[in-house]
Amino acid sequence: MAHEDISSPLEAGPAPEGDPTEVRTLALRHLDACRIRAPGFIDAHYSLRGAFHLNRLAWGRDMLVAPVNFLMVVPNFLVRLLAIFFEACGARRPARWLLGLHLGLRTRVQSRLRRDLERELLDLDAAEPETPDPVRDRVREAARDPVSVYLNTRSVAGDITAGTAAAFFGLVVFHQFTPGSVSAGAAVAHRIATEQAVADFMFGEFLGRAWYSAFPVEPSAGMVVYSVLATILVLAVFSAFSGMIHDPVQRWLGIHGRRVRGLLDAIEESLCSERPRGFRPRDTFVGRIYDVLDWIKGLFSF
Repeated sequence: MAHEDISSPLEAGPAPEGDPTEVRTLALRHLDACRIRAPGFIDAHYSLRGAFHLNRLAWGRDMLVAPVNFLMVVPNFLVRLLAIFFEACGARRPARWLLGLHLGLRTRVQSRLRRDLERELLDLDAAEPETPDPVRDRVREAARDPVSVYLNTRSVAGDITAGTAAAFFGLVVFHQFTPGSVSAGAAVAHRIATEQAVADFMFGEFLGRAWYSAFPVEPSAGMVVYSVLATILVLAVFSAFSGMIHDPVQRWLGIHGRRVRGLLDAIEESLCSERPRGFRPRDTFVGRIYDVLDWIKGLFSF
């Protein structure tokens, strides 16, 4: 996708081959050029038009893998907690590795965004691939973990959007807060069980609704399982396309700008520090709050 062409400082001359200090200096200058390109990259990929062209790739394969990735929400949250534990113990290397780990299947949207990040924002495609380029190689190595974490935050943004949609649906239809698949599925199961009981009430529908509003019907375990699974499927597919909604909104709010700046700062820290803290946007933990509320609300529904 077209964006403003900002020349890399590497184009001024050949990259050094043996001086680590000079390589790092040029790598930092390379990141300065990336920062200049960042606003154009954000506008090109996260505007209404850009978000549509990016997230339309979810049609097809991504719809099939979406339920699998949706089920990985809780395991991924546990991985983040383990990363925090390792960091608290001073084990930064395994903590950084866990922060970059994302359980689930890679989507076409993630693959395209990674490619565009490396080509258009980070300018990691050398003009002559067969020619050694120690500066770009240094930036590419420093960017590997931060870019993985950055891509994971977009998955979390999709989960937050899906949870918000589920909460809005619950408030409108069930007049209760349902921030995810478990609580929404439980509400659906209760509604189905109630409607079935009212239809079978011997004294008619009006008295049936009065009776079951005072003495609620408990859905069967099978109905709850089917309802939750159906809700997971619907929310997972919605989450796969939700970037068409949350990307323009986050661009407008400046979240994408802060996140991209954080990504570049994390890459710079990896270049300059032997023990970098790693890229840790707050989006991941905000999304998991939704999940915790969903599970609590779902469990109290039975």
